[in-house]
Amino acid sequence: MAAATTFINNLLNAAFRGATYTGGTITLKLFTGSLPSTGGTEVTGGGYAAQTLTFSAPSAKKVQTSSSAVFSNLPTSQVIVAYGVYSAGVLIDDKALDSSFQADVNTNSLTISYSFELGA
Repeated sequence: MAAATTFINNLLNAAFRGATYTGGTITLKLFTGSLPSTGGTEVTGGGYAAQTLTFSAPSAKKVQTSSSAVFSNLPTSQVIVAYGVYSAGVLIDDKALDSSFQADVNTNSLTISYSFELGA
C-alpha cells in the first residue's frame, strides 16, 4: 500500500540519512464498504470514535498494541468490514476484518489488536 510505503520511507530517511521524522498520534478507525485505501467510508454515529493506539517496544521488526482498541456503542445501521491505522492523520496501514461486524442489541462493541511488521 502506498501510504505504508511513504511511512516506511520516512522512517528509513530518518534512520539512514539523518532526516527529521516526528511521528504523530497513532489512531485506529473503522470502515464500511471496503478498505480505506480503496474508498471505504468511516463509521459514523452511535458512540463511535477513533481510538488512540499505544504500543509495546518493537521486537523482531514488529510492534504491537500494548492494549487493544475497544469500540463501544457502535451504530447498528452499519456493517464494519475494515480498519485503518493513521499517524498524524495520514493512513499508514489498513486491513480487512476476518469477518464483517454489525452491532446489535446483544453485541455492540468491537475489540481490535494491531501489529505492524517491517518487511511483511
